[in-house]
Amino acid sequence: MDYRKLKNAAEKITLPEEARQRIAKNCRIRISENTEEHTMNKSRNTSVVRKSVAVFAVLAICLTLSVTALAATGVLQGYFRDITDWRGAIVGIAYENADDEINMSAAVSGEQLVVTAAFVDAEKPPFLADSLGIAEYTVTDDEGNVVMEGAADASAIVDGEAVITIDLSGIESGSYSLTVTSLVAEKKADQPMNVYGVWTCAFTK
Repeated sequence: MDYRKLKNAAEKITLPEEARQRIAKNCRIRISENTEEHTMNKSRNTSVVRKSVAVFAVLAICLTLSVTALAATGVLQGYFRDITDWRGAIVGIAYENADDEINMSAAVSGEQLVVTAAFVDAEKPPFLADSLGIAEYTVTDDEGNVVMEGAADASAIVDGEAVITIDLSGIESGSYSLTVTSLVAEKKADQPMNVYGVWTCAFTK
């Protein structure tokens, strides 16, 4: 485990500046303490154990302070996350926790469910995209049974919102709930980026 990478990851979390500085400071202090302890201990087996404990301690500090700081703001803000392959190389980027940054509604039109996704701030990354699609959704009935699941093609973003359609011809009339857990934002010349959150809309066919 590279402690410097761990610290850098904590500093990349989208937080108010004061909270970010506090997280970085606590991580540096804990890393320094455990590095000195590791140097003084000459037993290989003991040093491995101490190093593992240090990793979890640093993670606990960073995660606890992050959640506390976010909760204090009243909003758990979205943030970018690197996507890595099995070697640890960065192969893409995703946007997490976008629940409060996209408003979603749904209405039935014939055999189509028309889903409208509107950005709260269309000028904020990652919402400076050309089109938006649904990467993962489920439709459940009023008893909670999954009757449909899948993805929906991207539609152009106009004035900060995208209108996406889902074919409902495979389900009977009744009351349902759409739950979207992943969107995909696309922009010309850029790699598509998944945007994660949980959006739920009730509808009746």
